[in-house]
Amino acid sequence: MPDPFSRRTFTTGGLALAASLLPGSPGWTQTITANVSQQKPEADQDSASLAARTDVNQHLTIEVSINGMGPYRFVVDTGAERSVIAENVATALGLLQGGSVILEGIGGRVRVPTVHVDTLSFGPFRRDGLNLPILPRSNLFADGYLGLDAINGTRVTFDFGRRVLNIEQPLGHLSAEGADEANVRARGNNGRLRVFDCMVNSVGAIAFIDTGAEVSVGSQALYNKLISRNHSLESFANVVLTGVTGGTITGELIHIYRIRMRDLSFTDGTLVIADVPDFSIWKIKEDRPALLIGMDYLRQFASVSIDYRYKEILFELSEAPPRPTPGVEIDHTV
Repeated sequence: MPDPFSRRTFTTGGLALAASLLPGSPGWTQTITANVSQQKPEADQDSASLAARTDVNQHLTIEVSINGMGPYRFVVDTGAERSVIAENVATALGLLQGGSVILEGIGGRVRVPTVHVDTLSFGPFRRDGLNLPILPRSNLFADGYLGLDAINGTRVTFDFGRRVLNIEQPLGHLSAEGADEANVRARGNNGRLRVFDCMVNSVGAIAFIDTGAEVSVGSQALYNKLISRNHSLESFANVVLTGVTGGTITGELIHIYRIRMRDLSFTDGTLVIADVPDFSIWKIKEDRPALLIGMDYLRQFASVSIDYRYKEILFELSEAPPRPTPGVEIDHTV
């Protein structure tokens, strides 16, 4: 863990978050990826097994076909309600532009065009008649993002050990069959899965699983609750978050000794405190503590399965997590 008494500024640039985008109404799309090493300290088949690889920001990406053309590499983003496409891909395919949408990003609201996609396919799955917002490739660092409009209703397994992404039709509830597995129930509609049985240190919070997020983010309301119970808690670094729509915002990096979701616990981790995204988009009141669990936590597991039909999340421990922290524990006696 970084020295809590030395103040550092980290530049970030991959967490993809997208809200419902309606013509003329604000929507949310943001990308924030941590890369702390770059900055010196300062004062109809039922399933598809798709070989996944990581992009430059360490996101899992899969092959996607658009109108039968491709393949293109899309980030699989469980925090994005709508899929988006890179501008250069839309141009190369000659996609017809549709109406514009307003995206609310870190730098404020911007209006962006959309393109109509007849078919978007990945493995045996096909989605028809999508209107995808266009964003610059230099902001996305990928050909696009595959959001909940494409993966909702399926079961998605991120197998980090084998670097395979499995997408299948759910045929029954997920079951935790071993001591190294934990099943966490969630609630929500239209793929907006929220875990209500979550504790951050001693504070109750609502958690989201966001595979497009390179860093885990806590809301200001969460920080206010934490600091009210531990006055000595303070940030030890500034984190500059850069959005795909342009602009930046500075968040505060704090140490968290435990995040618990039912039988599962993360220990000795960190959170960036920033109201990114605007958690109210997910129907969370401004004063309700909330957090996004990003890839910095999820990659510690051998696999994570998200079932959008039965609203369950299955975590499988890894025998050799890629990093010493955050730690992960499963205790079925809790």
